[in-house]
Amino acid sequence: MISRVDRGGNGQSVFAPPFFRIFIPFGLAYFMSIMLGSANAIMSRILVEEFHLSSYDLGAMSSAYLLSFGAAQIPLGIMLDRLGPRKSLFPLLMIASAGCLLFSRAGGFFSLTLSRALMGIGFCGCLMGPYKAFADWIDAGKLPVAYSLQALVGGIGGIAATKPLALAFEAVAWRDIFVIFSIAIAAMAVVIRAAAPPKKPRKTEEAVSLARQFCAMAGFLGDARFWRIAPVLITTQGVLFTYLYLWLGPWMRDVAKFPENSVEFYMMTASVGSAAGYFLNGMLADWLKKREILSWSGLYLCSGLILTVSLGVIAFFNDRSVPLLWSLVMFMSTMTMIAFPLMRLEFSDDEVGRVLSLLNFSIFAVSFAMQWFVGAVLELYPTADGVFSPGGYRTSMLVITALNAVAAAHLFFCLRRNS
Repeated sequence: MISRVDRGGNGQSVFAPPFFRIFIPFGLAYFMSIMLGSANAIMSRILVEEFHLSSYDLGAMSSAYLLSFGAAQIPLGIMLDRLGPRKSLFPLLMIASAGCLLFSRAGGFFSLTLSRALMGIGFCGCLMGPYKAFADWIDAGKLPVAYSLQALVGGIGGIAATKPLALAFEAVAWRDIFVIFSIAIAAMAVVIRAAAPPKKPRKTEEAVSLARQFCAMAGFLGDARFWRIAPVLITTQGVLFTYLYLWLGPWMRDVAKFPENSVEFYMMTASVGSAAGYFLNGMLADWLKKREILSWSGLYLCSGLILTVSLGVIAFFNDRSVPLLWSLVMFMSTMTMIAFPLMRLEFSDDEVGRVLSLLNFSIFAVSFAMQWFVGAVLELYPTADGVFSPGGYRTSMLVITALNAVAAAHLFFCLRRNS
């Protein structure tokens, strides 16, 4: 039950040696995964002009990353529980490296989409890998802090994908930059294989077939514990990946009518908001719980509610008067990452890799649908000189706001029943 989240730790500091062996190598990989995952938001104009992409093409190509990332969570969860994060991530990051190389040589929509799909597969374990490693090696009561610090690195990667990446594209051809990325990712794979801690052995670990593990993982979809926690995280992360990864940049240009330098600035402020949420969700949850102000689940609910209201305000005004409100939306979208330690405490050690990966799969399946949905709605509205219709943005945003409202209401009533 959700009330179990008040279980504390044993007083051991989170900054024990295993933390750094996990945080540093996996953090580098997660930085790259978030930066490259959200790069299309700043690259959208380059890609549309060079490859003559429609809004539907842009949404489909970009969401291929989310779809493949999400689909890969199913085998990833089994890999993490059987092999551990170190052995699992090495081959995956090599696939991501190949995806970057293919992207640098892309000649059209198909190769762009395939390369994004390879990157999605390759980066699929960059957060669940360290989360599983922390669950193995860090005391359960310290997991929110450890998870927050790891997620913060991804938030910094999101910041790097805005103005810094735009400046890099001005200085160096974008194709050459992706060659450099490919080499860097391969090097990170080697570092993880050499430096990260191995899978923690269990005292009583029985051999379980892949088929049984897969069936058990699928069985979590019918587990009430999973669905009490999952919906708010799924919908709020869908907002993060739909807009910060792709559609926020076009919204700034087409709806707010900002020039390119202002688009880059507001994209950066939104990314700073997400990074702050990544960093503070565990810290704030721990601080509030110790002072008996708000439980982890209470903070989780408040984050989902504030995001829903903020996104609704943006949809209502749908103009240049609310760009900084995107920073609050992104902050709250990552504050809901407290769901991962909430979920971890509901399941046993030998289930956690599959459960967290299934949760991540759900996030990216919905994010793919949301990201594609925005492009499909925009395609229904008239386009003038490459500018998508503000009405299309508003319609799609209202639907996404409604989904978040339903998820927050579901969590509210679950908490009331279990109180």
